[in-house]
Amino acid sequence: MKLSDVIALVEKRIPLEWSEEWDNPGLIVGDADSEIVKIGVVLDVTEDAVLKAADSGCQLLVSHHPIIFRPLKNIIPDRPAGKAIVMSIKSGISLYAAHTNWDSSPEGVNFTLAELLGLDNIEPLVPPAEASSSWGMGAVGELMMPISFNALMQLIKERWCLSSDAGYGSQPGMIRKIALGGGSCGEMWEQAAEKGASFFITADMSYHDRQDALNSGLKLIDVDHGEMERASLFRLKSVIEKETGLAVEIIPETNTEKITL
Repeated sequence: MKLSDVIALVEKRIPLEWSEEWDNPGLIVGDADSEIVKIGVVLDVTEDAVLKAADSGCQLLVSHHPIIFRPLKNIIPDRPAGKAIVMSIKSGISLYAAHTNWDSSPEGVNFTLAELLGLDNIEPLVPPAEASSSWGMGAVGELMMPISFNALMQLIKERWCLSSDAGYGSQPGMIRKIALGGGSCGEMWEQAAEKGASFFITADMSYHDRQDALNSGLKLIDVDHGEMERASLFRLKSVIEKETGLAVEIIPETNTEKITL
């Protein structure tokens, strides 16, 4: 199947129109007329990921995070991104990114994270600007049965395969309504409070957002950005498989283990 046809099928399910204005999803490296037989899926494009994709027989590597996010002055192998891009060209591997359009998909990062936690009545934390647009950003829902602070932290680690998570806020009381933002969504704590959630889960939360959220009475769990979003890759793999009918494989990543004390 030609790369252009693969892209058309993927974007039928995950349109680029769902992405944020500042984002850079879509085809980043590749020839639209090239033939695609197998696709790799990964969170971040690295030289190692490209080599593993090539060894696995992939001609296309779909990442969540775009390898080119800010303007580049050159593409030379003296930096990690440059090395990966040069290697992809040498290996004949096209690079494609599904970023905030996957975040805001009705089956994407945020919905998948909420579903993995077993939340019911899941809805977007931040609805789309237009009714006919994407599902929205973040997610909020309720557990079937209230659980304790510590039990929720353990549930999150197990369901999202996290190495660690950090909880903030008073521990007394049981938790039922939970909001989350996949990736760096610390500024969404206000929407979480407005939705009546007692808990908000995200990554890379700034000190001041954390203090403001805690002072409002919201409890927080801060997790690793990559680990959190990596939990949705199995669903992205499934979507691409169903749309294209091609073989799709999640490419294992190195340097992902965290050392916790």
